Amino acid sequence: MSHDHALQLQDRLELVIDQFETQIADIEKTTTGEDLKSVLEAAEQLRVILVEVKNYFIEVRNQLSDVVGIPPAKELAQLVIGASTEALSAIRETLHYLEDVKDMLKTKRRSPLTREEIHYADFSAKVAIRKSRYIIRQISEHAEELPQQL
Repeated sequence: MSHDHALQLQDRLELVIDQFETQIADIEKTTTGEDLKSVLEAAEQLRVILVEVKNYFIEVRNQLSDVVGIPPAKELAQLVIGASTEALSAIRETLHYLEDVKDMLKTKRRSPLTREEIHYADFSAKVAIRKSRYIIRQISEHAEELPQQL
């Protein structure tokens, strides 16, 4: 565990969140289950990196459990753990709603999805994106407070 590892996680999260954001923005144009596959893959990648970020900061917090008070690194860990928990919940909801959309697309559909059909998936995706961006911002603002080695 190190300061550099936190920055690497931040960079990977940023890359994955950008991909997910691009994919989810095009969801209204989706007309087949195959079109939806890339959105589902991007959502799953986001879920995986959020789990990794959460687990890393749980380790950071656990390493600092003997320290009296709340040092900045422990505070950062708590903020990231909380935000990643919320983001994970939102991305799981998104995956659930995307599966519902996938079921809708099993019919021979020729028209794009309507706003109402993707409302819940879109809303939960935006929550996941917002919480992920918050994690990125917190890491970038407070990464220097993490020890070089734990």
